[in-house]
Amino acid sequence: MKNEKFKNVDSDFDYRVSEMTMEGRLTPKRYKTLTKFVKKWNYNHKAPYGISENGYAYRCGCEHDCCGCLCGESMQITFDKINESLHKVIIRYSASFNY
Repeated sequence: MKNEKFKNVDSDFDYRVSEMTMEGRLTPKRYKTLTKFVKKWNYNHKAPYGISENGYAYRCGCEHDCCGCLCGESMQITFDKINESLHKVIIRYSASFNY
């Protein structure tokens, strides 16, 4: 997935929300592929700086608390039915920053 396909929907200095909309026929295999992708992406990005052996998420390592570094990312997916054969899929990406 390319980031330029995501359009900025909402943002402030401490967060950014982007979303990508796709329309078309949604087969059970496509539904499973999309939900699996989002689930795997959220698992891989739950700790932006990695996880220690004890299971704790690493921090950015900055000296100050309001450093502006990335502190969390998530992705959500919603499915809307347009008519019997067309569906609308919205993937929403959220990033929060330490301010």
